[in-house]
Amino acid sequence: MKTLGFAGLAVALGFSAPAMGMEHSTVIEHAAGPITADYSGKTRVEMKQIGSAGGAGRASSLRCQWSVSLSVERQARVGANMQASRSMLRDDVLTGSSPGWCSERGNGIDRVIEARRDDLRSAMMAMVAQDREVILVEAEGAHARQREG
Repeated sequence: MKTLGFAGLAVALGFSAPAMGMEHSTVIEHAAGPITADYSGKTRVEMKQIGSAGGAGRASSLRCQWSVSLSVERQARVGANMQASRSMLRDDVLTGSSPGWCSERGNGIDRVIEARRDDLRSAMMAMVAQDREVILVEAEGAHARQREG
């Protein structure tokens, strides 16, 4: 019987994790008026198959390395006339590894990600906090252009 080894196999697979409904809204006070900012976060799971299947009588070294990226979309409004949007991305918010084939690990990885939902929420809130300064700069620029005419 002939065995097939996959030494150095590295296949990247990507799919989106279940929607987690990560959303956040905030109001920032500004001279132009209150700025309403709405954020919506989505996760993306990347999996990479590494190692090799063991031949007869040999141990397998197959592992599925995975990482979760977080993308956040922001819509900000000041009144009815001033609007701004922004997309933010943070890679490798969560990472891990599981023995075996990636195609067989999907449900287990989803459970690990769901269990670490608070970590994803914290990462999103850190992105929101960093975005505050950007919103203020955008609002100040829009307010200055509006005053100039």
